[in-house]
Amino acid sequence: MPSLDARAVARLLREYAQRTALRGGNPYRAKAYGRAADSLRALAVPLHVLVAEDRLTEIPGVGDAIADIITKLSNSGTHPSLEKLRKEIPEGVLELLAVPGLCPEKVLRLYQDLGITSLAELEAAVEDDRVKKAKGLGAALQTKILQLAVQRTQNCQACQERHYCQCRRSPGLGRNDIGLIRCVAEWIAQPAEQRIHCRRGHMDQ
Repeated sequence: MPSLDARAVARLLREYAQRTALRGGNPYRAKAYGRAADSLRALAVPLHVLVAEDRLTEIPGVGDAIADIITKLSNSGTHPSLEKLRKEIPEGVLELLAVPGLCPEKVLRLYQDLGITSLAELEAAVEDDRVKKAKGLGAALQTKILQLAVQRTQNCQACQERHYCQCRRSPGLGRNDIGLIRCVAEWIAQPAEQRIHCRRGHMDQ
C-alpha cells in the first residue's frame, strides 16, 4: 500500500496518544505522542522523504522510539500496539475526550462503570442523572460538564445558533443544555484554523 502522508500519520498517532492516556500508566508517554502528532501536522518536508532518509528524529519531539512508531504507521497504516489498544477501548469512547472537564481517568470511569461509549450515550446519562449518581463521578462533574459547555458556545456562532439560545431562555442548566455536549465536542474536534474563523465570525456580530 502507498505510504501515508504526515497528516494521516498524525491522526493515527493522536489516536495512539488518546488510547495510551486511557489505558493509564505513564502520562508523559501519551503527551509525547500528542506533541509528536502536532509536529507532524506542521511538517514542511514530505513525511516519506524523512522516513526514507532516516531523518525522523529531526522532527521536534520525535526520538528513536516514536520514530519507529511513525515509520510503521506510515508504511502499513497501523501499528501492533495500536491494534492491541483498539481491542481494549471502543472507538466511540475517544469522542468523550473532547468534552471539557473530562480527563482520561473520568472518561475511563464513564466507560467502565456506566458503559458509556459515545457522546450520544453521555448525553443520555446526563439527562438521566446517571453521571451525578455514579461513585467517583458525581454531581460536581455533571454540572461542570454542562457549565463548561455553555461557556464554550460563547466562542462559536454556529453553536450559539444551534443551542445557546435555549440556555438564555432557561433560568439554569437543564435538559435544554444536553445538546451542548455534542456541539462543543464537535467544535473542539475541528482544526484550529476553523475554530479561529468561527470565533472571529462571532466577534463580528
